[in-house]
Amino acid sequence: MVTGMSSPRLDGSEKVTGRARYAADHQPSSCAIALALRADHAPARIRAIDVSRANALPGVLAIYTHQNAAHELGWVSSPDIDALGAEALGRQALGDDASDLPAYRPLTSDEVMFAGQWIAVVVAETIEMARQALALLHVDLEAQSAPSIDDILPGPFFAGDMQHSFETGHEAGAVVARIDETYETPMQLHQPMEPSASTAIWDEEGATVWDSTQGTQASRAYIAASLGIPADKVRVVSRYVGGGFGAKNQIWPHQALAAHLARRLKRPVRMQLTRQDMAVASGHRSETHQRVLLEADSHGRLSLLQHDSLVPTSLRGGFFEPCGLSSLMLYSAQRVSVSHRVRRLPISTPTPFRAPGETPGSFALETALDELADHLQIDPIELRLRNFAAHDAYHNRPWSSNHLRECYRTGADLIGWSNRSPAPRQRSREGRLVGLGMATTAYPAPALPATVRLRLHAEGRLRIETSATDIGTGMRTILAQRVAGELGLTLDEVEVHLGDSSLPDAPTAGRSKSTASVMPAAAIACRLLRNMLSADLRNVPLKTALAASGRSQIAVEGSSGERSVSPDMSFYSFGAHFVEVELDERICRLRVTRVVSVLDCGRIHNSKLAESQIRGGISFGVGMALMEEAWRHPKTNRVMTDNLADYAVPIHADMPDVEVLFLDHPDPHIGDIGGRGLGEIGLPGVAAAIGNALFNASGRRLRSTPFSLDKLTGVL
Repeated sequence: MVTGMSSPRLDGSEKVTGRARYAADHQPSSCAIALALRADHAPARIRAIDVSRANALPGVLAIYTHQNAAHELGWVSSPDIDALGAEALGRQALGDDASDLPAYRPLTSDEVMFAGQWIAVVVAETIEMARQALALLHVDLEAQSAPSIDDILPGPFFAGDMQHSFETGHEAGAVVARIDETYETPMQLHQPMEPSASTAIWDEEGATVWDSTQGTQASRAYIAASLGIPADKVRVVSRYVGGGFGAKNQIWPHQALAAHLARRLKRPVRMQLTRQDMAVASGHRSETHQRVLLEADSHGRLSLLQHDSLVPTSLRGGFFEPCGLSSLMLYSAQRVSVSHRVRRLPISTPTPFRAPGETPGSFALETALDELADHLQIDPIELRLRNFAAHDAYHNRPWSSNHLRECYRTGADLIGWSNRSPAPRQRSREGRLVGLGMATTAYPAPALPATVRLRLHAEGRLRIETSATDIGTGMRTILAQRVAGELGLTLDEVEVHLGDSSLPDAPTAGRSKSTASVMPAAAIACRLLRNMLSADLRNVPLKTALAASGRSQIAVEGSSGERSVSPDMSFYSFGAHFVEVELDERICRLRVTRVVSVLDCGRIHNSKLAESQIRGGISFGVGMALMEEAWRHPKTNRVMTDNLADYAVPIHADMPDVEVLFLDHPDPHIGDIGGRGLGEIGLPGVAAAIGNALFNASGRRLRSTPFSLDKLTGVL
């Protein structure tokens, strides 16, 4: 078994048969259930909470509010705790007065900052008892006026300048074309298959939390700080995660609150978020309002690329969508200008959502480029080639590897781009208009230090250990595949243990960095094991080699921190999405019928799992373009679409024929085998490509997502 082969998921059988145990599946004896009461409007202050009727119910163990949580649970707020939680991300970039105030933490004050804020928690013997108790709580909220706060001009965020203008050295002639348009994307919800959950046990050793998280080490640090105990007294286990997409990337209050409850009640407690909770208690992608200004000469060479964004965040949080990240580096305009304004509103704090910044930003940028191509009567691919960035002008560094031109050529051939008519409304199929569109995608390729431990016991079975989580990406499989390939073993001879904070450190899964971080560590551990055994394990069984070494067991650790990655290069993955749509004008129905995505992500570790990741990203893009949209009530600010009946996501019937091709060119500078992460690059650009195909089909342009029936009706 070697890297690059299409090995199926090792945990596939466990997942489809229900044998995989997720955080809420752990039900220790006497486990109590905790549910939260959400405020129904904001901003407001709590005048009173009457818990008497709820407390009188049989089976209710405790009720906590801002009035007793500090005293009875030790549930307090502090700068040290704030710094480890989701609310802190981005506060340094904002640097405003609100960022110096205590971050939001439920049950710590009478202030209600957003509708949906948790204002009481009920703990009961069963979920039915907890629900009944919630219904009996009586809350008196006094409405408040939203504070008037000036828009913020944030500083650097997500490794990019939020306010930046520079000359690239790219040459352009006299300006003959100008596109100046506004593009909007709505609030979106993560909607992972598994809602977030934490099952906590407290004993004399400390806290054990079965958690749905993308980072066990980060979760442990937050929980320990909240409990006021050393980190080694907390163990976080997250062996299976039913999707995260960013909702489980940062650490949220419920993850620590479950442990506080277990400590106080001296019994296990499970706190599982409902779908309604997920909309307000684990982040979302905020709405965006973006202006893109492009100026170009008669050959389509850009003299100006200006991208200005207005995005919201909460009253005390920090995260905001950095929409201009791709605009800073993707094209060689003579002058590039990017700005962001952030507006504080009485809403819950946004958080990273698969390709944060690049996803909404690419919709605006790639749509504007298509508009420019149409205005100049230049093929959209040719326009991008004429503005191809031969190096990263923003960072003033060469690319470590960039095969974007090949992505354009290959994708065009596969989709049949030569048959595309430049003029709209020229192709039809069975009474439906047909159009082709395309867009570029790009995403950073970071790598952080990680450690992998290999344990070999006398029976000859090899155990692989790391705290890295598998959030559905296939980390468990490619880790086993890589170690087996390095040591000449079969997959049956190795077992993988991950998602446990007691195992060697690995970074939180997110920002497409896990594979590039963990795989080199595994390779180093394999080399150390071979050296200790002094044997060619491809020809000598592990059990025999261990016996010959005179040891009963061996444990070695490899760390990717030992790698030397060129700091003077820019590491990105690139790609191009090509889309075909059909539009039935008789009933205003738009369907995506075909997607071809060609990607340059370095060397691919497992083509089947990699393709699955890209298909997942494409499904997100289809949802973004056609249906996903969350709404808040205009008066109460409550999220109205906080359920899967009112918030639509794509299902199998919505998905087109999808073809994914990886160029599979190793990145010679990133280290190891030259592989880069790819969990997020499948999403940016998809919605724009669909919109561009809609224009090619119909001749009309939509500049806000989703392209819903009401918008199509208005357009047509």
